[in-house]
Amino acid sequence: MKKPKSQVLEALRNASVDEAKAVAFLEAQRWGDSPCCPHCGNLDVYPMMTGEQRNKDYRWRCKGCKKMFTVRTKSVLEESRLPLRVWVYAIWKAASSKKGLAALQLSREMEITHKSALFVLRRLRHGLEEIDAPKLTGTVELDEVYIGGRPRYLGAKQGRGTDKTPVLGMVQRGGDVRFKVMERLTAERISEVVAVNADQTCRIITDEFVAYKPVGRWFKGGHESVKHSIRQYVKPGTDIHSNTIEGGSFHCFSVV
Repeated sequence: MKKPKSQVLEALRNASVDEAKAVAFLEAQRWGDSPCCPHCGNLDVYPMMTGEQRNKDYRWRCKGCKKMFTVRTKSVLEESRLPLRVWVYAIWKAASSKKGLAALQLSREMEITHKSALFVLRRLRHGLEEIDAPKLTGTVELDEVYIGGRPRYLGAKQGRGTDKTPVLGMVQRGGDVRFKVMERLTAERISEVVAVNADQTCRIITDEFVAYKPVGRWFKGGHESVKHSIRQYVKPGTDIHSNTIEGGSFHCFSVV
């Protein structure tokens, strides 16, 4: 029987207090009562000890393949030196907050750098991706749309400047399109969502909206844009445009 959501959130909150509790919580969630080696699947494993205490890295050793491992091994927590209590705290705050968790808030509350906070949130979102949903590749166009709500003031234009819900759209030319309902269209949040859905080899194309400017830093294909404010919809002599996402010439979509 599944635990009520309130009990799960309380367990997360308690586990974020110190490192030992965070490790015990994550090990219980991953292995239950049967720890096993993530390398070979062997159940004949034992925790490495320093005297009567677990060693400082909370490592295990497999009697089969003789390899050492931790609860981080072969998970989204791997290759991170951040304390596990930071990860548990981030999961708790993101799951219990109606508006999610911002990287700046996480960095302040856990006293880590903004870069580390971004890394944690991106890894967690990556871990929640559907396995059968491959990342977008090639040229990916971005655009935003605003749905529902009323204008904030009389005579307000459609889109930015309204109380409508912002939705970010991403389309791979000749491929899939994805939409993400956003709380706000900030550069930080857009970068996170696109990084989760698009491969790092992509080329990103947008309009001149200022929040799109930092997005291209994460992609090897770079970032190109067109200036709709001067009625530029295609850069002359190039394939730089966002007409695919704006015109709806795609064959399937998913909400992410």
